[in-house]
Amino acid sequence: MVMALAAAGPGGATTRRCAPDAVETSHETTIAGRRIRYVACAGTLPARNLKDEVHGRIFYTAYLVAGTHGRPLSFVWNGGPGADSRLLQFHAMGPKTFHDGKLADNPTSPLGASDLVFVDPVGTGFSRADTTDHASDFYGTNGDIAAISGFVRDFRIAYRRGSAPLYLVGESFGTWRAAGVAERLIDQKIPVAGIALISGGIPLGDTQDRYRMRALSLYSRVATAIALRRLDPALLADQARTLAEARHWAETVYAPALADPAALTEQQRAEVIATLARYQGLDPATIDARTLWVSPHDFRTGLLADQGKTLAIFDMRRTDQADENPGEGQRILDYYRGALGYRDGHYAGIDAPESDAGNRWQYDQSPITPESLARARAGEGPPSPPQPWALRAMEKAPALRMWVAAGMYDSLNSCAGNEATVAAMPASIGARIALHCFAGGHMMYQDPLETVHFGQEISDFLNPRT
Repeated sequence: MVMALAAAGPGGATTRRCAPDAVETSHETTIAGRRIRYVACAGTLPARNLKDEVHGRIFYTAYLVAGTHGRPLSFVWNGGPGADSRLLQFHAMGPKTFHDGKLADNPTSPLGASDLVFVDPVGTGFSRADTTDHASDFYGTNGDIAAISGFVRDFRIAYRRGSAPLYLVGESFGTWRAAGVAERLIDQKIPVAGIALISGGIPLGDTQDRYRMRALSLYSRVATAIALRRLDPALLADQARTLAEARHWAETVYAPALADPAALTEQQRAEVIATLARYQGLDPATIDARTLWVSPHDFRTGLLADQGKTLAIFDMRRTDQADENPGEGQRILDYYRGALGYRDGHYAGIDAPESDAGNRWQYDQSPITPESLARARAGEGPPSPPQPWALRAMEKAPALRMWVAAGMYDSLNSCAGNEATVAAMPASIGARIALHCFAGGHMMYQDPLETVHFGQEISDFLNPRT
């Protein structure tokens, strides 16, 4: 293990903030116009399986503001499965994010509101199982939730932060992890103040009204068709009105039609197809006349079919799938080796092979059925539904708050669907959920017009007193 760099305390004395086996470095930055001193801790903690056996190590990057007491403690991860924490850390929430291809101070980092711990699940980043066979302990939804829950417990003990307000932040598939970990910790009598769910919806189990959720995805598609100027001039003239009318039609006409297309007359069926094509900018002949459903994949390949282009999964305004950030991985590795002084191990996907967690993942939280697998292949999410972790956590912890963010142009999520989901919940739960719809894609914080907005909103959630 490399030598840790101690932080200088009052009078030149050294005051260590990190766990004994983590590498500690001292830093300063400016957030929201305020100069902040913080330490970075780069280290590992045990990776515990479902039986609480230690079969690996989980790497973390913690940023702790010096000289303050009672600050919230937020654990942050991305999705995948098989994704490390790079996106949220270096493009949204960390004290250093990329600007013009270089790491620089992030003036909108929520470090101004909460201490941050970025977590790389087993198989990603520097995190590893101790043997190849033991990796399977962590390459599944239930084992992953157990491992991250154990990590949170161990971190709070190692850093003596048992009284800090605890927040869990997950993006995409990481929303399942956040909701599942929240419920598991609450069951273990560890209070959780809030969970932030970014671009992954609200894990509530298999939806009972799938047709309504499908119908409401029209809202994002109309917004995309507007952005790409693929609608009739009459619809483009008043975009807000078009979006409102499309959503109303989706709720009142399209959802019932999807639920029971066989009940429609031929004229009604033709009217639905014509209206659907008009709102989505599609050729009516490409719409399945039997089901009346246009899958996410079919919409992405159909809207610009005349140009031979396919819309991007994460931001449907785009068609360019190329790597936007060449050389970024090496800059991140240089940051760890240099600025943070961490020299152990190899980083999966940078100086080591990409993680194979995604290919080996076991969706063991719910059965995979032919129907759920078909939905996954059509672009409607993972091959089996989540458990209702979020709802159960909210029911078990009456003070628990939730922050839910979606991007308008994300093919995987729906702002309108999130609103409908919360509206259907008991009022005592819905009142504790804050919904945000950003004018961006899956990674809405990368949109220059939303970067500051995202930082401000999540900072306010993680620490309402700031």
